[in-house]
Amino acid sequence: FAKDASAECKSLANEYKSFDADNEKIAQMAPPSRPISKVFEAGDVTWYAPTTLSEVIALRNKLKRPPFVLGDTAKGMRQAAYETFGGKAKAMIYLGNVDELNFIEESHHNLIFGAGMRVDDIVQALKKRADKLAYANELAAGLSTLAQRHVRGEAGWAGNLMLTRTGFPSDLVPCLLAVDAKVSFVTDNPHHEETINIEDFKQGHVPANALLTKLTIPLKTQGLFRYYRVAQRKWLAHAFVNAAFRIDVDPNTKKVTEARVAIGVYGQGPKRSEAAEEALVGSALNTESMLKTIRGIHSDLDVEFSSEAQYKSTDNPKGKDEYRKYLPDSYVFKFFQEAQRALGIKAWGDSELGLMKPLPLKRSTLKYEDRPGHESRPQLSAPGLTTGAVKYTDDMPVPSLYGYPVVTTCATGKITRIDVGHAECADGVKAVITAHDIPGVNDAGFAPGEEPLFLAEGMEIQAPGQQICLVVATTYRQAKKAAALVKVDVSGSNVGAILTIDDAIAKDSRFPDTDCEIGEKDQVEAAMKKGTNRVTGSTWVIGQHGFPMEKQAACAIPEERGGMTVWSATQAPDFCRAKLAGILGLHGKGALVAVKCTRAGGGFGLKLSRNVPVAGAAAVAAHKVEESVKVAYDTQMEHTCVGGRHNFKVKYEVAYKNDGTIEACIVEAWGNAGYTHDFSGFLFLEFAEAVPSVYKWGNNFYLKVNGMKLNVPTNTAVRSFGNPQGMFVAETIIEHVASLVGKSAEEVREKNMLHGQAPITPWKQEMEFYNADMLYERVKSDARYKARCQEVEQFNQEHRWRKRGISVVPLCYGHSYIYAAGSGALVNIHSSDGSVTVYHGGCEIGQGIHVKVAQVVAMTLGCQVDSVKVGETNTDVIPNMRFTGGSITSEICCEAARRACLELNATLEPHRQFLRKKKKAALEEKKSKGEYILPDERETEPTWTEVVSAANAVLGHQEKLS
Repeated sequence: FAKDASAECKSLANEYKSFDADNEKIAQMAPPSRPISKVFEAGDVTWYAPTTLSEVIALRNKLKRPPFVLGDTAKGMRQAAYETFGGKAKAMIYLGNVDELNFIEESHHNLIFGAGMRVDDIVQALKKRADKLAYANELAAGLSTLAQRHVRGEAGWAGNLMLTRTGFPSDLVPCLLAVDAKVSFVTDNPHHEETINIEDFKQGHVPANALLTKLTIPLKTQGLFRYYRVAQRKWLAHAFVNAAFRIDVDPNTKKVTEARVAIGVYGQGPKRSEAAEEALVGSALNTESMLKTIRGIHSDLDVEFSSEAQYKSTDNPKGKDEYRKYLPDSYVFKFFQEAQRALGIKAWGDSELGLMKPLPLKRSTLKYEDRPGHESRPQLSAPGLTTGAVKYTDDMPVPSLYGYPVVTTCATGKITRIDVGHAECADGVKAVITAHDIPGVNDAGFAPGEEPLFLAEGMEIQAPGQQICLVVATTYRQAKKAAALVKVDVSGSNVGAILTIDDAIAKDSRFPDTDCEIGEKDQVEAAMKKGTNRVTGSTWVIGQHGFPMEKQAACAIPEERGGMTVWSATQAPDFCRAKLAGILGLHGKGALVAVKCTRAGGGFGLKLSRNVPVAGAAAVAAHKVEESVKVAYDTQMEHTCVGGRHNFKVKYEVAYKNDGTIEACIVEAWGNAGYTHDFSGFLFLEFAEAVPSVYKWGNNFYLKVNGMKLNVPTNTAVRSFGNPQGMFVAETIIEHVASLVGKSAEEVREKNMLHGQAPITPWKQEMEFYNADMLYERVKSDARYKARCQEVEQFNQEHRWRKRGISVVPLCYGHSYIYAAGSGALVNIHSSDGSVTVYHGGCEIGQGIHVKVAQVVAMTLGCQVDSVKVGETNTDVIPNMRFTGGSITSEICCEAARRACLELNATLEPHRQFLRKKKKAALEEKKSKGEYILPDERETEPTWTEVVSAANAVLGHQEKLS
């Protein structure tokens, strides 16, 4: 048992005797009965589970394009399982119970898998046959790069192979091509099976109605196999390019006798390169044959190189094409090195092959303050978060309808017609909500009048992702399916669209009221002219999609007098409440709208303002149908409608001395706000104040930020709000100067760092409590920076391909301005048992604000943390809340709660003194009488429960404990 196992667990050992596996046998369960054919319905989709191949063929011929399913792990590409192929499929055939497709066998030096076997079945079978297949483990390792283990355990190899025919970037197929695998299939006759080489399994070569039945992998006792891939992640990411190599080598001459080179995610599907294979066969594994192999790959495949659109953007129109074209070259090089070592041709060391032993895990202990309330403890909701028991907005146990929005798909244009007729007639649809249903103002943006909640006929489209209408239905799937039936006619689609910062600069498309400047331009320009050396440069700061785990979501519940309670995944409940009051026509009656938030599943900026269109849509729908309505974006909708981190184009000019001292700096930046203001004005100011960072800039620094308007979704607050972009610009300039003067970036940073107790910023603000220079030196000391620099240098000299780097960067971050007016908290003490409920003006978005407030309340009042409940964020309880953001909300809310607790302590103190005096008197009386004193009676300090009971008892004191 574990050391912390309960006594109840340990008592089980007395009830059950230990099992001796060597001397006792476990009674085997009877084998399960053979499955029988089944049919069941789920919504409007019928599922079939046949048990014979004949049944499968008969069902396939009877039904209309029925998909074959095993683990249904491809549903991410087909949306949800019951929306197969865009909602067209009405029947699904499960193959997991078909005996003819679920087997593994060996025959005539071949390993054969039925088409019902999962990828992990192949991996495990290969590992068990390392004595029969020379490269079994290497092939298993290659197949193990597919998705992740839990997916491989359900995903069928046959489904993966079929997807590859449609352009899916498979990791499976290149491996199978390299090992000369074969596949078998049937068409209309289950007894007439054809077998072909896997490279022939392509569209046009195999009948359209072919059903895979077997995969055959030859068992060869010699040969060398390797598989390579590079992707954004080790697992669950498509490869940029992948490749599999297999060779047989004559043990005497060390020349290649047979070769297979398979390249995937490069041309039109995975392919073998015949020219590369010809270059290898008959050759020794040397530089000449390696270069011939590389040329062979390019001669075969470059003509059909396939550009990957997913890596392209308006800021990076070339994507990763050039990088991907050179990946096969590096794969060949690495294969030659590994083959030479494995075959004893050349003794490459681990460092030459880029191999590194994994670092051993180290155990350490964190020390925390012992003071009560300061102990390290998990979030209050941690058990629920880890078990899935906690409820987010879309989980609220409220009987409701579901809404799914219809949004714009083009960047510009004019809506000429919105036809909702077919959607209104769809199954389960209760209503289609449009701009005409809004009882108040059609406005859901941060800046008034800038962003309509719903676009109406005749209105101009400004960006993709603008809401046109909301389909409300009994279920989410019905709403989503019906939303596809809404027809929207647009004239002038994408005409004049401004999609890049350069486009906006060329067309002077701006938000001039978001521009900002810091520094004295004339003074800095004069200093620039006098500079020892001058250089100009430019850079791009690329934006970033926001990606909260919980997407934008809201649940609207109609209330009396036209009011509305809205549960929203938000960081700004009071702002959301104010906007909803306007949308619902309740101006002057905004108290009838309440916005609540138990927790948001991540946000960090994305749920400050971008939740309003979702909450507004839900509220208008609930107002119209007079029922509760939930609206929640899926991931695709979130990325379509919600912008992210602002991107910038930056140009700079720097004057500097030969030792790296900067004499003057001028920066001009153009920021992509998107199609509305949102928070861009604030963010551009934050960006501008972050660029100077902690450097002197020769006391000559000027920066101008231009706010640009583009026809893209509105960019918004994302973690750290403009500061990472500004810091990136600062460090780009520092590193540019360092490269010019031949010094390390750290030397130039130190040469230009601010010092002193209250240095002045370029905008003439004193940096109170400045200590960046001290912290910088402390970090270098604590982290053994100098010693580790030497270790890095030594490592890089010893390793040809793997390199290490080390850097230390100072920075500063301003954060207190958001809460200049503070926040509020309400603390209620329940006299029955001393438990405490606290409400505060912050939102739990994963940062742990609730547990911090609970700890402060417990520490201040003197009760246990477990006695404190933190209620949901509620505009009815705490009015006029500020945004949760700026890295300061937790501390402000803790202080508000602390001050409330101090007031309560003042109320409780007379009762505490009375009880203390009473207990002391009782103790003295017993002592004077010589009576035995119980241990509990020696304690004269009243308990928390005693104090609360005394302060508010029935027929006693009636203190207000709130």
